[in-house]
Amino acid sequence: MATESNVLSSCIIDASFDMDEALTLHPNFGHQIAVSDSLVANLPIVSGDGGICSVCMEGFQLGIGGKRVPCGHVHHAACLSSWFSNNNSCPLCRFNISIAK
Repeated sequence: MATESNVLSSCIIDASFDMDEALTLHPNFGHQIAVSDSLVANLPIVSGDGGICSVCMEGFQLGIGGKRVPCGHVHHAACLSSWFSNNNSCPLCRFNISIAK
């Protein structure tokens, strides 16, 4: 059963929600960031050590290492390439990759 406070807070959220704003993409969406595939290729390959890639949320397979970004986090190479097509930072901590070149 809805209480009066739940109904009131629901109305406040509904009144402040703008569907057009929520569906509007950022002006730079899809813009290629100037981080080339060669940067990903030049990152060191390290053991995933049973960790999880924060981009795809899947574990590393035995014998297949991940790529370590300058901040120390490890991700799948394909995930980093995909991530870098729209971002120039570490997917986990947002460390700016462009200053670490």
